[in-house]
Amino acid sequence: MTRLMLVALTVLAGSAAEDRVPSPSGKFFAHYTLCSEQNPCIPEVVITNRDGVESRRFEVRDASNACASILDVQWAGENVIAAECHGTPSMSYYREVDLESGRVVREYLGFGFVRSPDYSKVAHVGWIVHFAPRWVKSHYLQAGNTILYPLPPGMKPVEQKLLEMAPEVVRARGLLYAGVHDFRGKFVWSPDSLRIGLIDCLVDYRLRDDSAAAFEEGGKEENLRCFAVAVGLDGTFRRTRIPPVSDPEFGLKWTDVRTLRVAHGDKSFDVQMP
Repeated sequence: MTRLMLVALTVLAGSAAEDRVPSPSGKFFAHYTLCSEQNPCIPEVVITNRDGVESRRFEVRDASNACASILDVQWAGENVIAAECHGTPSMSYYREVDLESGRVVREYLGFGFVRSPDYSKVAHVGWIVHFAPRWVKSHYLQAGNTILYPLPPGMKPVEQKLLEMAPEVVRARGLLYAGVHDFRGKFVWSPDSLRIGLIDCLVDYRLRDDSAAAFEEGGKEENLRCFAVAVGLDGTFRRTRIPPVSDPEFGLKWTDVRTLRVAHGDKSFDVQMP
């Protein structure tokens, strides 16, 4: 299911998100209210105990505005809740809120947010420009604000400043834009929260000519190749070639802290980290 479809379903949903997300201790639970044209409101995060008794509710608000549409909530610790707020079809605002003060203490931009098992980090696709050619929208992996993968050869993980573009990895060769990254499915953290597994499919885009119209068309896809990739927080990565896949066609998991396994049909492929 595409991100745009998820956003549409969220907007059209009823008045509350019923799935309650447990805190690390299991003492508290979080869910969020939903708004729509039929139910106009500012959505709120609701905290309850095991019995469903509400202890508090609040809007997710930074210094300038409140979150107008919540897509998901995750715990970022026993006293910190993270809410994914819709921004554009290509980007969300991921805001971590301290429950005692109600303040937003951290904010990340992107989509596909997955919390680490120790709750201390969040993996996600970094922010991309929505109205841009596909080769400008090449995916990249972040942990928090740190860009981990892909990076130009020899570059270490780098902290991304607000709305700064990621390091360029797509290669322009005349009418060909080679090596555009397209992550498939969800990220998977290793059990020790030190590595991230993903499926990365690369594709090239070839323009029919150098006209403005050809540029607007975005080019023709070619040379699709896919990999199972394991990435460490230090930027170290290993990858294994796999058959081209779509989201529902594979299973991705860590069999231990250093072995990532992807299952595809009756075959499986392992990626071994050092």
